[in-house]
Amino acid sequence: MRVLVTGATGFLGGVVARELAASGHEVVGVGRDAVRGSALGEAGVRFAALELRDAAGLTGLIAGADAVVHSAARSTLWGRWADFYADNVEVSAAVARACAGAGVRLVHISTPSVYNATGLTHNIPESTPLGPPQSPHFDSLYARSKYLAELEVQAAYPEATLLRPRGIYGPGDTSILPRLALALRAGRLPRLDGRGEVHTELTHVRNVSEAVRLALLRPAPGLFNITDGVTIPIWATLDRLADALAVPRPTRQANPRVLEAVARVLEGVYALHPRRPEPPLTASGVRLLTRGMTLDLTRARQRLGYAPVVHPDQGLEEAIGAVAHA
Repeated sequence: MRVLVTGATGFLGGVVARELAASGHEVVGVGRDAVRGSALGEAGVRFAALELRDAAGLTGLIAGADAVVHSAARSTLWGRWADFYADNVEVSAAVARACAGAGVRLVHISTPSVYNATGLTHNIPESTPLGPPQSPHFDSLYARSKYLAELEVQAAYPEATLLRPRGIYGPGDTSILPRLALALRAGRLPRLDGRGEVHTELTHVRNVSEAVRLALLRPAPGLFNITDGVTIPIWATLDRLADALAVPRPTRQANPRVLEAVARVLEGVYALHPRRPEPPLTASGVRLLTRGMTLDLTRARQRLGYAPVVHPDQGLEEAIGAVAHA
């Protein structure tokens, strides 16, 4: 199968492109970073440098594929709405329209961040009501933009498969564990588990890649939650990371509600800056450490045949080791 992978110079897209190539598919990886793009060639992935806002160039590449994995996104908790809308909503809509027009299978990577403001935390199903998209209750611009992207994709191409992987981690991760490691090394991460341990689910990058592989083999339209299928304790894991880094475990207690309020004030102040730099603390970041979330995987198991190939015990040991020795 000829598969086009967007965001192939990023963390998830790179793993997906390499694993699909290793399993015998003819893979074209799309991205902006030529240096990382050249490294993809060593794994049998043909690199195509492209700005995804170039609709004509994107349509041309898609026309030559059998399937598209759209993993490119502006994935951050901070930024300008115009950029989130252009990169996440408009590009996703263009990809879906091009795939629908060419009859090309589409696997779109979304996020369970869309659930963050629902108030639900346990065994959340894909059928959970989320809208309207103008709601102020999406807890980040990123979450709102990804929900709007889902609506655009489903409207343009109802046969598309949309995956919502929770907290992607693994070797090569540039976000979750590296950011936490930076905060631990700087000694500026307070302890926010005053009410007890917080349990959540994450998803090893190879498990996301496995879900993509299955979605390509077993076309199934609609939304699918994806995780490792096992809950992990956030603060015990942070202690484990601190030990691996040979730095003190966080001990200074802070009230999560107070810290979240402080973060909102900081966000307001930083938003006034002409360049809108990212504040040192965001409300969404606080919530990620204080509010657990587990997802219902029934649909993915039944419709895609999904089963994690990496257990979090193995995955976290590998990922923590990679960060500690970086």
